[in-house]
Amino acid sequence: MSAKTFVALRVDCDAQTAFDTFTNDIDLWWKQGPRNRLIGNRPGIMKFGERDGARYLQEVDKRRPDFIVEAGKVIHWEPAKRLSFEWRWPMADRNEPVTHVDIRFVQSGDATRLTLTHTGLEGLSAGHPGRNGLNDNRFKPMMTHYWQAHLVSLRNRIKLMPPQSENPKTV
Repeated sequence: MSAKTFVALRVDCDAQTAFDTFTNDIDLWWKQGPRNRLIGNRPGIMKFGERDGARYLQEVDKRRPDFIVEAGKVIHWEPAKRLSFEWRWPMADRNEPVTHVDIRFVQSGDATRLTLTHTGLEGLSAGHPGRNGLNDNRFKPMMTHYWQAHLVSLRNRIKLMPPQSENPKTV
């Protein structure tokens, strides 16, 4: 299997807005349901939280704020440019390797091109729960579809936002 899956799409906003929406509004656009959320069927809030001076992609249980599931540590946090983080399936054995998700935000006129690359998938065992029993030929397309669905959801969230010229500025 190839070492990565890759998804790209364009969003109609500047790179800073795209980055801010990705990071600050993640719970509003990240797809719902046990296949997409870190804590399964429990009601949770996706966010980039902080612990011990580092950021983590995590989901916090709405009913028990002390119950937090982390997907992984943020490696790069470069507003309007790059976001990368470790990705670990919560139900995976701790001996399984961590994979990495890297998102680039590139301004292109009035829009931003987002590219998402997920690497390290080839290191996951055949029995890894994220594979859902799929062989390499089916697992990679499934992961591409997974990330594509999330980025389309992000794009839809951005479409619902008022145009930037209508956003009130505070003084």
